[in-house]
Amino acid sequence: MHLGLKAQPRAQSMVQGVSPRMDRFERYLEKYRGPIFSYVFRLLRDESAAEDLAQETFVRLFKELDNIRDQTASAWLYRVARNLVTDYIRKKRPVTFTVLKGRMPEDDEDGPALQFEHPGRGPAATTTNNELKQLIEQALAAMSPKFRDVLELVDVQQLTHEEAAEILGCSVKTVSARLARAREFFTQRISRHVDKEEGNASAGA
Repeated sequence: MHLGLKAQPRAQSMVQGVSPRMDRFERYLEKYRGPIFSYVFRLLRDESAAEDLAQETFVRLFKELDNIRDQTASAWLYRVARNLVTDYIRKKRPVTFTVLKGRMPEDDEDGPALQFEHPGRGPAATTTNNELKQLIEQALAAMSPKFRDVLELVDVQQLTHEEAAEILGCSVKTVSARLARAREFFTQRISRHVDKEEGNASAGA
């Protein structure tokens, strides 16, 4: 069954007499195909593989549709997508990261969400956006998977801590602790780059 990643317009589906089950599936596809593909692509950095795994995620959704509630559909999709990515990585290549070391914070305090958009306009802002995007990708790639996963889900995909916990199979407290550590690492990585750029600018003045 080839579903692709493009949902048919719902109005057209209803005119053609598509069943309520198919209409429900198309609503999910229309709402989540972009975020799921983005999530998988960020984990793999491989467009072709991301398309395949995103499509497989929705194939599984179609098969299990009768057992899924609207309230849990989002978490279900992300969990399936993450499991598919994990299986893909294990089959293709072993990946280990040792960048993050040290003691995990024990507190459960929420820190401010990281910002992944630069609000500027014009050519200069476009250049800054491109540089920032590249820096973000490098920082994410350097993280341990368990920290990168939680940062991707909460700060990039804008899911709640509860949804991220359900997807990752851990407690909300664990999500908060990992997120705090991931944000700390991410901020330090960005700050070093900014400090370096400011130092170069001052030296050239």
